[in-house]
Amino acid sequence: MLLFLGISISNALFVIELIRERYDAKTVIRNSVPSIFSWSEVYLNPYQGCFHDCTYCDGKSEHYHMHEDFGTRIRIKQNSPQLLERFFRKQGLRPVNREEKTLLHHLGVNEIQQEKTIAKFILFIGGGVCDVYQPIEEEEQLTRKLVELAYEYNVPVHILTKNHLVLRDLDLFKTINESSYASINFTITLNDDKIQKIIEPNASTSAERFSAIKSIRKEGIHSGVYFYPVLPFLGDSDNNYLEIFSNAKKVGAEFVYCWGLTLKPGRSKNEFLKTVRTQFPSYLPKYAKLYGNNNKYGILDYKQLKPLKVTLPEVKGFQYNYEFKIPYTAKRYIPPGRIQSNLALSEILMRAHHLKVNVLKEKSKEGGKLYKAALILEKCPEDVLRMNKNHYKMLFIPHEAEEYIIDYFVSGKNTKLKELEREVYQRIMS
Repeated sequence: MLLFLGISISNALFVIELIRERYDAKTVIRNSVPSIFSWSEVYLNPYQGCFHDCTYCDGKSEHYHMHEDFGTRIRIKQNSPQLLERFFRKQGLRPVNREEKTLLHHLGVNEIQQEKTIAKFILFIGGGVCDVYQPIEEEEQLTRKLVELAYEYNVPVHILTKNHLVLRDLDLFKTINESSYASINFTITLNDDKIQKIIEPNASTSAERFSAIKSIRKEGIHSGVYFYPVLPFLGDSDNNYLEIFSNAKKVGAEFVYCWGLTLKPGRSKNEFLKTVRTQFPSYLPKYAKLYGNNNKYGILDYKQLKPLKVTLPEVKGFQYNYEFKIPYTAKRYIPPGRIQSNLALSEILMRAHHLKVNVLKEKSKEGGKLYKAALILEKCPEDVLRMNKNHYKMLFIPHEAEEYIIDYFVSGKNTKLKELEREVYQRIMS
């Protein structure tokens, strides 16, 4: 099916031929490990391809095995709702917010009242590559069906988008948040509308996204900003940082997560540099040096940071996080049925790992040991704070993590982490 969309740019009308391709997917579920990027463990996306067509999109790299006409051919996984419901059922969940006509029902027994199952995970509808609220969703409403299922099965959800179309489903998210947890977040990278429309041609404007956060927070729903990727030379100026953080503060964003640009060799890197060449030619030599190492993961050349006067977003972003008193990641929601203390400690350790490894760039093994300890706690079937000494030893938790565990055990808080955050700020400012 072909759909023709008229896009107005600089008072000129361009007609874009958008191709829809429907198919039945074998699976839509992807499992992952929680991190400060997202505390979700289950991901799914009903779309492949994205009409937003952001020029820096990492999803265009061959690494993700996407089709070449990524921005104009949208592959629709039409059976996504059925696959998601099947997954819920396999997890032992039942639709507590939907009446089912079963044999028990006809016998006068309310099955739903008998079995109130609770999801022990957060469902990330999206994943960061193909936006689930891209323009095609307005007609397809496939994402809405997935959100409806999450509501029916009482599953907490996490959304990341660049489109204010998500406000259409605010009624559902509000209901989900009242019974468990809902988080609607926006990628916002550029405050300058002119540059933003060149880099993110078919996404909502940054102003529209900030306005959406304000509306979402008014409803009591969780929301934050993914200042990601921070674009070298285009979006890493003090002014852009100041505007992003100031606007985030004004609209009540609960966090601003900062991370850098990756340019994997191949289609992704070529397309972005083509945009730089045609729209920002003076920056092309700088990008050629900064990403001239052709790292297979798209990571920039750290040796070029000082000569090119580039500060890593993880470092500069944390400075603004600290000064604006806006957290650098979302506060973790722990679903009922999970071991509260274990996952709270895991969150503390993952944050400490981030500060030591990504912000301070420490080369010691301590950061890695903290992350290892966090993963042990994620999988631990017993409350670590209630274990006897012998059981605790059998976990083989690295001793580097023990001061954080003891601190939490004694105070029930994360005072050690707060001390580390203060120390990190002082060090990067000196």
